[in-house]
Amino acid sequence: MPSRLPGKVRKIDSYIGTNSTLSGDIFSKSSLCIEGVVEGNIFADGSVIVGKAAYISGNIEAHSTAVSGKVKGNIIVRDYAKLTSSCTVDGDIHAANFITDEGSIFNGKCYMTPTEPETEEEKA
Repeated sequence: MPSRLPGKVRKIDSYIGTNSTLSGDIFSKSSLCIEGVVEGNIFADGSVIVGKAAYISGNIEAHSTAVSGKVKGNIIVRDYAKLTSSCTVDGDIHAANFITDEGSIFNGKCYMTPTEPETEEEKA
């Protein structure tokens, strides 16, 4: 991972590969990267990275997210939601910061809400 990424993204704790399909909810205390298929909701204290080949059918709740694949569900993040040019999101986004590249497809509503400052426990 490049060092310019926020601290919550630098350490990927879990990885779901391109040849994997997971049915059910995911709960993570760290960040995770998904390249395969997830049929369920994702709850992460860190970041959720949705790779180009990934398909998520469920909601994502995390610190932040970067989407390059397909998400059919709502995205709720405390910091930023980044949509790359290869992504498709069908659902609403709730985020403090919203970043989208030209060419991304977003079908839903975006709600921008400021985040509360992180506590010392959350920064650790």
